[in-house]
Amino acid sequence: MEPRIFLLGVHNHQPVGNFPFVFERAFADCYLPFLQELLKHPKVKITAHYSGPLLEFMREKKRKAWAILKELVGRGQVELLGGGFYEPILTMIPEEDRQGQLRLMKEFLEENFGTRPRGAWLTERVWEPTLPKTLAAAGIEYTLLDEEHFHYAGVEDIHGYHITEDEGYPLKLFPIDKKLRYLVPFQSLKDVEAHLDEIGAGGGLAILGDDGEKFGLWPGTKKWVYEDGWLGGFLAYLEEGGVQTWTFSEALDRRDPKGRVYLPPASYEEMTEWVLEPGDAAVFRKIRTDLPPEARRFIRGGFFREFFLKYPESDHLHKRMLFVSRAVNHRSLAEAKKELYRGQDNDPYWHGIFGGLYLPHLREAAYEHLLRAETLTPSRFGWTAADFDVDGQTEILWRDKTFALFVRPSQGGGIIEMDHYPLCRNLTDVLAKRPESYHAQSSPEEAGGKSIHELAREYPQGAEAYFNYDRGPRHSCLDHMLPPETTFEQWQAGEFSEIGNFADQPYTYRMTNRALTMDRTGRVLCEGRERPVRVVKEIVPGKKEISIHYSVLNEAGEPVEFLFGSEWNFYQLIEEFKREQGRVNLCGGRLIFEASPPAGIWTYPLRTLSQSEKGYDIIHQGLCLLPWWKISLEGKKEFGACLRLRDEGAK
Repeated sequence: MEPRIFLLGVHNHQPVGNFPFVFERAFADCYLPFLQELLKHPKVKITAHYSGPLLEFMREKKRKAWAILKELVGRGQVELLGGGFYEPILTMIPEEDRQGQLRLMKEFLEENFGTRPRGAWLTERVWEPTLPKTLAAAGIEYTLLDEEHFHYAGVEDIHGYHITEDEGYPLKLFPIDKKLRYLVPFQSLKDVEAHLDEIGAGGGLAILGDDGEKFGLWPGTKKWVYEDGWLGGFLAYLEEGGVQTWTFSEALDRRDPKGRVYLPPASYEEMTEWVLEPGDAAVFRKIRTDLPPEARRFIRGGFFREFFLKYPESDHLHKRMLFVSRAVNHRSLAEAKKELYRGQDNDPYWHGIFGGLYLPHLREAAYEHLLRAETLTPSRFGWTAADFDVDGQTEILWRDKTFALFVRPSQGGGIIEMDHYPLCRNLTDVLAKRPESYHAQSSPEEAGGKSIHELAREYPQGAEAYFNYDRGPRHSCLDHMLPPETTFEQWQAGEFSEIGNFADQPYTYRMTNRALTMDRTGRVLCEGRERPVRVVKEIVPGKKEISIHYSVLNEAGEPVEFLFGSEWNFYQLIEEFKREQGRVNLCGGRLIFEASPPAGIWTYPLRTLSQSEKGYDIIHQGLCLLPWWKISLEGKKEFGACLRLRDEGAK
């Protein structure tokens, strides 16, 4: 009988900026009990990956788990994987940052565990064909990828490792058995044993690499894995049932590669669907269902970088990170680089079953670290023009000690980012409501014995309100001309009429030392006729404040009447926000937003409906503010107004 050889890889991660109670619960329900159970079975070897945020938290606050892990590594029972320390998608960050993140992990493992990693965990198994050179240059010999990666390249034998190269730099690749991903720990030991027997009979390696959170943190798994004894029984079976457990490095040393492969860009199968727009995702699912299994080599979904096309907010964060990276690496400042690396954690850059991009505290953490890196990097203050997001259009950037502004004249003259450096906070980091594939897939929730990829979910009460999607990204300083009779309820519901063509149209611009002036002559529909109206807005940064001066000129000979509003969307928690007479307090009163002459101000909370591993979540994303004036202008007359945001200092 051929030996049954099992390679078990466990990947553990919590995002930068996740709530402390989540870290605490993860160690209590998952990470510590897993290590304690493994300690009872000294003959079982595994390969484990802990991301940098977990390692730092464990070393500082979870000394019991830290001590067990050190013991397991010391006695050769656990091989530790390297990777980008703060869990970036390596392919979306510059090469210099890739090497820095990989080096940071290598040095941490050497210093604290006395081991140098031979393998690396690839975040979300996102693969591009240039990675072998990156990883080989960092001293990495192998990584793990899903079996689907190999099927796309026409590889059928997934029960052994393969070798690839880029520019002659080699890298070994282990295929992760998808069936094992769904068996462990969700099905019976009998089912797992049957699959291992089948692989062993063919002389192959059974290879599994998957999230450690499935052992106690995913819904329903704590009881199943620990209280009902699944993990203890599984490890006892591996130890006593004639199964040899190898680390991945041992497999390299004991087996030859199956051959050379060249894999196309890919991730795990679910990710390639999540990245698609809802209509494309529906087509993809139908094609995948209708075609025979032998066609799967030629059928794959989207490419990870398409998240930057699907979600403007993800794209903006990504380009902001690259902007900071260029400045930090130009100066080679070690402290700033550490903050940059923290801002590259992958979680807020995409969305699937997990919240990721939809979780404002993760986006806030990314911006916080990027802004902190920026404050540590000397920079010229003032206005500059650049194609910041590489879309062929010019953005205008301002920076001083208190504020940074990113303005897009080509899209309504809107402010796409406003930063406050003393708080290291992006004040306008707001996610828009948009259609998602799962908005049409609600069904009664099932429980027990299911991977989170298989669980059905049921909408919360009132979910229909969140299917009223936004007209575009939630930028600020956008100019709206509305019918005079428009109500707050219509504005909040998005059921208003736009009688002007300003909010999403291009403005001309000019810069001076202290001001950015944007200008547009458009049309306003009044009494069934379009009238020419000119809007000039001047953004003037001052000492600890930003002023926006508006001039609205009726260029027609006839009178015009409309409601003029300037839309602002702020990332604010409810408790940080307070309306007072003629002004709005933000950030607990640290910032004051006011209008002159006094304006009506409509405000309402911005919330989204998204899925997570637990079901559906209604998430507060911020607040929409619309200062508005009802304007009636005779021919050639002008209306002027000013909006001001000022920093009152620490309270």
